[in-house]
Amino acid sequence: MPQTGDDVHQGDGLFPGESAPPIARPLVLVTRGRIEYLGRCPHCQNMHRHTHLGKVTGPCGRKYELQPKAKRRAA
Repeated sequence: MPQTGDDVHQGDGLFPGESAPPIARPLVLVTRGRIEYLGRCPHCQNMHRHTHLGKVTGPCGRKYELQPKAKRRAA
């Protein structure tokens, strides 16, 4: 049975209908007194500063996830 446009899974999440937030790869910025993460917003393409990794909300109001690149494993 063919699926209609409403039934088709469009999200990137684990479960149907769940949409995962876009991912941004942060740069580490060491300031005087703390570590911040600088990431390019996937929506407005501006660089935003955050104090933690994970799910964040940029000053533009859009939600995305800051995830560092996977580290190389020793052989």
